[in-house]
Amino acid sequence: MSQDSVRYSSLQIALHWGIFLLFAVNYVVSDGMGRALRTKLEGGEPDQFAALIHPPVGLAILALAVIRIFVRLRQGAPELPPAKPLMNQVAKLGHLALYLLLVAVPLSGIAAWGLGIRDAGEVHEVLVNLAVLVIVGHAAAAIYHHFVLKDGLMDRIRPARR
Repeated sequence: MSQDSVRYSSLQIALHWGIFLLFAVNYVVSDGMGRALRTKLEGGEPDQFAALIHPPVGLAILALAVIRIFVRLRQGAPELPPAKPLMNQVAKLGHLALYLLLVAVPLSGIAAWGLGIRDAGEVHEVLVNLAVLVIVGHAAAAIYHHFVLKDGLMDRIRPARR
């Protein structure tokens, strides 16, 4: 197996880490955004910093997630180690959950903020919490592979060293 067949493409790696950074930014400002949404839904004028940052970053996450899904469908993913079929199934389900959430979270945010649907804000909050759980599980699995299994799996998604 060539080195290229065990790594994601440079574009996939850039999308992965870009989405992660944008998600982290939006998570940090999410409390302020909740207050801004409540103010807006009650007819007030939200002037909070989060209201200026959170929606466009959420749209960027959605756009990058759609691109990432398209690229994944076109380019595929590196093969998983054949020796661990149960872990591979869990990994596939985890990735599917991540992709679904990276689309559903911004769409529910659009429904809440852009369309003023109060219940969508509640759905958005639940989906964000679910996304955080899946992301933490994803990171924990990567750490397990790196430090316990020492199988080089994290090298697949690391930016190439020059």
